[in-house]
Amino acid sequence: MKLCLYGGSFDPVHNGHLFYARKALEQLAPDQMILMPVNRSPFKKENPAAGKHRLAMLRRAFAEMENVHISTWELEKPGPSYTIDTVYYLISLYDAVEKLYILAGMDQMAAIQKWKDIDKMLTLGVSFAVFPRKGYSFSDIHPDFRPHCITIDGPVVDISASALREKIRKGENVANLIPESVLNYIQENNLYSHA
Repeated sequence: MKLCLYGGSFDPVHNGHLFYARKALEQLAPDQMILMPVNRSPFKKENPAAGKHRLAMLRRAFAEMENVHISTWELEKPGPSYTIDTVYYLISLYDAVEKLYILAGMDQMAAIQKWKDIDKMLTLGVSFAVFPRKGYSFSDIHPDFRPHCITIDGPVVDISASALREKIRKGENVANLIPESVLNYIQENNLYSHA
C-alpha cells in the first residue's frame, strides 16, 4: 500500500491546499491520501480556529475528492503534533505500507533538520513530496535530505493562511482563494472576525 500524508493547521483550508493535494494524487498515485489536521504544531502558536471548525472545513473542501481520508488522530492527541508519532501510527494502522510520502511545502522542508527524530523517519523509508513555495528552492533543503525528496510539479500557489485570516477580519473578498463551501462555513460560524 502506498500512502501520502498531508498534515497541517488548515486554518483555514484554501485553494492552495486543494491544488497541491490534487497534484500529489496525480503525480504519486497513492492508494490513499490522509489529511491530518494538527492539534498544535510544535513550530506555531495556538490555532485561531478550534479543531472542530478546521475539521469541518476540511470535510467540506475535500468532499468530492477520491482516495482522500481525513484523520482526527492528531486533533485528539494532547500537546504538539510531531510527524514521527504520526508516521508510527500510520504504519501500525495500515497493513503492508510499502511507501509513505509526506506532502510538505518547500518552506517546511528548508527546516527539516529541526523535525523531531527525522533520522528515524528516514530509516522507516519515508519520502517527502515537496511542493513549491514563494521565496524557496530545492537548494534550500539540507543536502542530506534532498535524496529523500521529490518535487511536486506545478506553479507556486501563493496563498497564506495568515494573510487570508487578515483579509476575512477586514471584510475583504476572498471568494477566489477559498472553496465556496468553506467560505460559507466561515461566515456561518463567524470565524476569523477577530483573528
